[in-house]
This record gives sequence, C-alpha cells and structure tokens, in this order.
Amino acid sequence: MDATTAAGLYGNAGKQAVKAEYRGQISVRGAAIFSGSVDLDEHFKADEPNDNRWDYGVGFTAGIEFALWIEPHPASGSGEVAVMLRKLEWLKAKLKTPDFADLAALTSAAEEKGEIAYRWLYSGKTSFRAGGKEARQLAQKGMKLPERSIQVG
Repeated sequence: MDATTAAGLYGNAGKQAVKAEYRGQISVRGAAIFSGSVDLDEHFKADEPNDNRWDYGVGFTAGIEFALWIEPHPASGSGEVAVMLRKLEWLKAKLKTPDFADLAALTSAAEEKGEIAYRWLYSGKTSFRAGGKEARQLAQKGMKLPERSIQVG
C-alpha cells in the first residue's frame, strides 16, 4: 500500500479495487496472499478521459512482495491486441515516472520471480492461438495471450 500512496493513488486491501465481476477470476495458490490493489482506470479517467488506460494493479506476497497489472478486456479479435498494447504503453509510461518508482520496483520483483507482470483477463470468446501473430505481438511487449483466469503463487 505504501507504493500506491507514493504514486498518489488510493490503494485497497486485498483485491478489493478490482470490480466484483472480475475478482473471482484472480486467485492465489500455495503461500501467496493478496497484499493490495489499485484501480488506475478510475483514478485517471477524469484527467485522461481519452487515453487507453490500464485498469488494475494487484499486489501479492509470496516470499517477496510483487505487483501484477491486470486488464479485463474483450479478446474477440486482433483489433483488441492494438488496444491492449496502447493500454500497456500508457501503463509503462506511468511506471517510468518518479512517483511510480516503488510500483515499478514491485513490477520488476514480479518479473524476477518469473511472473508475467502484465496480464490480459477476458471472458467470452477468443480466436487467438499460441504461436500466432497476436501471441508474438504480445510477447514482444512482455505479455502473453488473454487468460480466462489468473492464478498467482
């Protein structure tokens, strides 16, 4: 929560910043626990209404504390990949600012732990496949194909 406060964001306990409709799709296993969450989209929508904003940051503790960035978004076609990459670019720009330094460090901790830090959560249908054009585009930017659920730990 200190990292969110340093960034000027309002943090929530556990995964409470994530809308209820998505919370059940994010879980932990083993010794991992949720440490906090933030709704970036809500925080920045008034100041940046036309930007492609990333939705959530979720903190975890599993030996170390780390953060994952989760974006619920349709995965119905390749045009959605372009939207997701714009959202990712927006998020990475935020993480490079001095106020977000602690959140950037938690993101790096996730990557050092072997986690993919930027995650696309979807419901509905998708036609993306491993090894396909979309998978390559996402992998080049540090993401993987959309997931129906995210399990951490």
